[in-house]
Amino acid sequence: MATASEDLIASDEIQESVATLSDDLNCPLCMKIFRSPRRLPCLHSFCHDCLQSHIYTIACLKDSAKEVCCPLCGNMAYTGELTADKLVHLFPLNTLMLSVLMKSKVKVDIVCNACQAQDVVSPAEKICTVCEEALCVQCSKMHGISRLSRNHTILKIEDLPSKQQTVLQDNEMFRCTEHGSLPVEYYCKDHETQLCAKCSVDDHASCPEVIKLANKTPDLSEALKQMKEQMRNLEDQLKQFAAINVLNLSKLESDVNSLSIEIRTLKKIINNALDDLEERVKEEGNKIFNDEKKRIEQTNQRCQSHVTAIRNSNVVLESASKYATQNQMFMLIKKITTQCFMSKRHNDHMFSKNDIVTLQLDINPQLNSVINIPRGEIGMLRVKKNGEIPVVPDGFKPMKECTAERVNVKYIKGLKYKALWYSKVIFTSNNQLLLVDFENKMLYLLDPLCNIVCSHKFLDKPFDVCIVSEYGEDVAAVSLPFAKSVHLFSLKDSSISYVKQIQTKYRCYGIAAYNHEELIVSGPCGGKMAYYWTIMTLDGREKSYHEFDGAGTYQTYVALNAFKSRLYISACEDCSLHCFGLNGRKHFTFRHPNLKGPRGVSLDRDDNVYVVSCPSHTIFQLSPCGLRIRIIVNEIEKYPMGISFDKNGDKFVVSHLTGFGLYRLVLKSE
Repeated sequence: MATASEDLIASDEIQESVATLSDDLNCPLCMKIFRSPRRLPCLHSFCHDCLQSHIYTIACLKDSAKEVCCPLCGNMAYTGELTADKLVHLFPLNTLMLSVLMKSKVKVDIVCNACQAQDVVSPAEKICTVCEEALCVQCSKMHGISRLSRNHTILKIEDLPSKQQTVLQDNEMFRCTEHGSLPVEYYCKDHETQLCAKCSVDDHASCPEVIKLANKTPDLSEALKQMKEQMRNLEDQLKQFAAINVLNLSKLESDVNSLSIEIRTLKKIINNALDDLEERVKEEGNKIFNDEKKRIEQTNQRCQSHVTAIRNSNVVLESASKYATQNQMFMLIKKITTQCFMSKRHNDHMFSKNDIVTLQLDINPQLNSVINIPRGEIGMLRVKKNGEIPVVPDGFKPMKECTAERVNVKYIKGLKYKALWYSKVIFTSNNQLLLVDFENKMLYLLDPLCNIVCSHKFLDKPFDVCIVSEYGEDVAAVSLPFAKSVHLFSLKDSSISYVKQIQTKYRCYGIAAYNHEELIVSGPCGGKMAYYWTIMTLDGREKSYHEFDGAGTYQTYVALNAFKSRLYISACEDCSLHCFGLNGRKHFTFRHPNLKGPRGVSLDRDDNVYVVSCPSHTIFQLSPCGLRIRIIVNEIEKYPMGISFDKNGDKFVVSHLTGFGLYRLVLKSE
């Protein structure tokens, strides 16, 4: 190590030089001037201590350091059996970077790598340019007399800046990857790879486009210019990405503040109820902001790391262009081209995954009866990414495919028919089950053990059923599409007692309870290429009516969220799921290649939406805003029809053409 470095570093000129290089010669991990830089096979360099910490982190996460990837580009750097504390010494010092640092009058403190591998700290005085290892006096003597390294070039550390040509000549980057002791002299155009003399004879003798680099190395001035331009573009792209993240974070912070103001305005109307909501939104909003801030800071850190790595490569390229041979420059540009390609692919991946997060406040439309609404259901904070998309063909990626844990599937004793079509099954308030047999015109009341308690025979085919709580007892509403009517039954004392019927304008398939006095029914509009949904009172009055485009000739199922503010309708023939506000506004339409013949729709306690795909024997799980979360593979029964959750939202029951199954919402990834 040069003893004059300490005196030089104190001068204003040297401090200015260090400041100028602060961005170009920084470690991409610690963002400080390199300290004992080590180089990975992908050409990315890191401080010795930073690389050691990275290896320890991998070892802690994976309980092993047998596979180490570059923390920037992800390329495999090592696969083997070394322990984490020894592995860092496998990667050579970046002697070229060291020479650039010293030439820039940056103070460097280098310890003997051979001693360091034995947990001994000794100041280094020399460097082997072939092994790219720093050596103390004793280790350099041993290195010079060893049979394997006696012919290696060993330089004093203070001579590195003036011996860059020697450093380049011996550097591993310009030696054959298969035969490390041999220099690269040939290039195979057919395989686009550099070769030593042995490789060209042993492995590429039959290749017609093998050239000797010393004779046919092309003019690299234009390639050098293009490489610098490409690195500048990559740096600008990363800076732009970081700036967008800062802007998005500012917008997200603004959203949190705006929502707080919106809540305070609503507070004047329903003061006590919105007090709780304001505190909850602030807490959740700030948590989302902090989580997003952490994510963006981490992303921007990676951006800055890549910018620094690009500048590192630029410095190496600039330095090498002055002293390297045409052969060496050709190889160096080829290697950095690969590095830039990987950086470009990484940038494109980051840009594609850079979701814009905004916040939106959903207010319960039932504020006129806020006294009867639980405080926790007054409003909720919802995260929107990239705005609200009206048509959601896909959703979260990668999609997880899961199976649901089976709780109970039982054969029902007492059924006398062979042709079965169980179009719907639901839970009652006392954990009994109502099962609709469409084909045989039956409604069954089952106890929790799936034994038949009682039944009712219809004159026409029933399709859907829901529970309307009225006067402290369960009232079941059953849709009869071909009769264009809804029948009401009392379930008091575990019996099915007919109460009355309501006529509908068109065929009524899907049915859901809006409240204890109103129903929502849906189906195809007779003779039109459209579907309808309407809110009806239990005395048959139509309060609102809405239509939406579609085939309009087949079944629909409906479900309401907990707030009774969103309506989900599956359209069987159109292979789609639609979401509406109760004011008629359409929020989204979900479609997917595997969502074929969708039937039943239901929601869990978190308002996640579940829609049954009958022909593909699967169940789609969606977020409340229509983003696909996972597909639940149903391997127990064929052709699922209806789906319903229990009152706790942790179990659901699915009806099939020939039976039904009870499942617990514990999803096990396959």
